[in-house]
Amino acid sequence: MLNKEFILYFTFNFFLYGFIGWIIENLYSYHIKGHFQKDGFLNNPFKPMYGIAMSFIIAISDITNQNTYSLILICFIIPTLVEYTTGVIMRKNFHKDYWDYSKLKHNFQGIVCIKFSIYWTFLTFIGVRYLQTHIVNNFYLPIKSLWLIVCPILLLALIIDDIFTIRTFKGKENNLSFKMLRLRKR
Repeated sequence: MLNKEFILYFTFNFFLYGFIGWIIENLYSYHIKGHFQKDGFLNNPFKPMYGIAMSFIIAISDITNQNTYSLILICFIIPTLVEYTTGVIMRKNFHKDYWDYSKLKHNFQGIVCIKFSIYWTFLTFIGVRYLQTHIVNNFYLPIKSLWLIVCPILLLALIIDDIFTIRTFKGKENNLSFKMLRLRKR
């Protein structure tokens, strides 16, 4: 059974790394395209994919005390699985590709590729092995008692953002279906 301490720590990592992921994506977009990312699934500065991957990697690392090689393997597998799963869900449910690796070598369905899996492996390994202790000591522990209040507020904000985002997508989808139906009748 999961205890309250674990859940609070897990959600702290989820929100922290979801925000850091949003920063990384925008900086990467600015570096590559000359502008910040224009389109994202959520409205808030948050990327759940990064939060999920890092939270699970940190939890596994803390629980099992991984050696360097197995941690590197976990840092390769988990982000790649999360990225693939997210890509499939976005395609299937929202008919949207937020990234496209189809022109890169060694990609699978344009959703994942070796190049970016290696990037995520490197970044997550550095984060877990070298930065997480500092993050815990300098950010989590000082606000741990406050996090009990902040966490539900952030979860509520995320749920509200999800609801508005999904409604917006469904509205666009229904509007598009209506337009297509009108065109067929002509």
